Amino acid sequence: MPELCYGCMKENSGEDVCPFCGFDKNTQQKAPFLPLGKKLADRYIVGKIISNSTDSATYIAYDEEEKKTVNIREFLPAGLCTRSADDSIAPNEGSESTYSEYLSEFNTIYTKLKKFSELSATINILDIIQENNTVYAVEEVDEVIPFEEYIERMGESMDWDTARPLFMPLLSALSQLNQDGLYHFGVAPENLVVTASGKIRLVNFSITQVRQKGKKVADVLYSGCSAPEQYDEESTLDQQTEIYGFTATLFYALSGKLPADAVKRKEDGRLLISTNVVKKLPPHVVSALANGLQVDRENRISDFETMRAQLSAAPTVKAIQEEIARPAVVPVIEEEPEEKKGLSNFACGLISAIVALVVFAAVGFFWLSTNPFDGMFQQSPDQTDPTSASTSTEAELGEDFTYPKDSEFFRVPSFIGLKLEEAQKKAEDSDEEFVVVRTIDDAFSDTVAEGFICEQTPEGRTTINRGKDGVTISVTISKGSKQRILPQVEGRTYEQALQSLTNEHLITDVALEFSDDVAENNVISYKDHKAGDKVEYGSVVTLVVSLGKEPDESSSSETSSFTASEAISFLDDEDSGDSSSEDTSSE
Repeated sequence: MPELCYGCMKENSGEDVCPFCGFDKNTQQKAPFLPLGKKLADRYIVGKIISNSTDSATYIAYDEEEKKTVNIREFLPAGLCTRSADDSIAPNEGSESTYSEYLSEFNTIYTKLKKFSELSATINILDIIQENNTVYAVEEVDEVIPFEEYIERMGESMDWDTARPLFMPLLSALSQLNQDGLYHFGVAPENLVVTASGKIRLVNFSITQVRQKGKKVADVLYSGCSAPEQYDEESTLDQQTEIYGFTATLFYALSGKLPADAVKRKEDGRLLISTNVVKKLPPHVVSALANGLQVDRENRISDFETMRAQLSAAPTVKAIQEEIARPAVVPVIEEEPEEKKGLSNFACGLISAIVALVVFAAVGFFWLSTNPFDGMFQQSPDQTDPTSASTSTEAELGEDFTYPKDSEFFRVPSFIGLKLEEAQKKAEDSDEEFVVVRTIDDAFSDTVAEGFICEQTPEGRTTINRGKDGVTISVTISKGSKQRILPQVEGRTYEQALQSLTNEHLITDVALEFSDDVAENNVISYKDHKAGDKVEYGSVVTLVVSLGKEPDESSSSETSSFTASEAISFLDDEDSGDSSSEDTSSE
């Protein structure tokens, strides 16, 4: 076996000091970290520690099977455990249940993350190891640079056209992860890297307790990016928490500064951004930043699909999104039927139906008159034949009919018209053992309202075999009708009109015009539509927004360029680009 440097995992012929990284081979790795050269799963050789967080330690390592360098993240919650002489982890006295709970969550996070290895915006998990009374996640190593360094190289900030292809895949990844119950709660520049291919990647997933104050492990929060609720131990963290971190990071990329710390923004929720930055951004992006960084969760964007819509006002953005999300489709070629001689298809079908009817009638008469199987099977009054159950009417079985738990058959409940949370609670409260999971893709429905279950597999009130792995019911959430009716927007404020269109999942673009009749920041009209028109879900709709009366030549030339931003409650911070900018971000 080659002699590896435990500092970089390159072969260095046993040199005392590695010529590649300068690591001294005589270095000892002190507890509580794994010793250098420790082998895990009889496959991975552990090297030096490269990072240490509240809940875990990450080591460089070498995969002997694949002959490549990897990173290994070990669950190692500070203050809750110690390392024994045999390198196993022992919970501290009194911390056994907490350690077990946090260990289970850590394992769940990285097991779920491993399923999403196809996502370019997340770290690729290669293996999960349960050993030494803890869990190890083996991560792929790629050539990357820290996101903060990337922004610095870009000139301290970037324009929207540059940021868009970087951040939209991250938004899509977070949306999919959140739908599967997997959250990061630490989206911030410090936890992003950029690959050699120019893609953003989210790293450093941690247990939820690390992302909120007041828990039994020390918190790791990110000033400017952590949401207000993360500073309150009684608050619930959810997708809106994730949206705050995502938006704050996007704000940093576009402006070169982070928003003020969330604790300070609870007292003063104003979001300061310089006029120079606003001039470079499309109005819909400014609006999305404001809505995603609302301190009050009731006013904050509620989910990533709404965030996607608000960030995607331009048709080019929508096209990019659809291209990323479009599944492969194999076209079906229908062949022209050959002409047949003789009887027509209708005549043949009619004759066949008549013959079949005569045969079935004869068989039925014979069965009723003789019943050859009479007495062969006995059935008690409280039992139901599963074969007949699968074809019985709902009235015969009853809506709440279930098979005994020891039966090999299972009757699928119907969840159509319920919220996902209601369906999952119904499963939890049931005496039956089954789970309800949401499919990744939602579907349009003209009969089921948006946000409610419109499809399920297997279908409701059917009988299936339980199977050795239990029963999983997949449900699809309705996106509502594909055709949306344009609401009345004339005379309304830009924010009100934007919200109305966002609620209909329509993408908003803005055209600015002077008007003697419509007040500044109010909507004059639609550009190419009118209220009541039907448009497809996700369509781009342009609002004509008033700049007020046209100023005379002596008026400030900057008035029109900042009007759209003022409509979204942004403050004009002319000095934020000078030497006092550091103070601005923390006000």
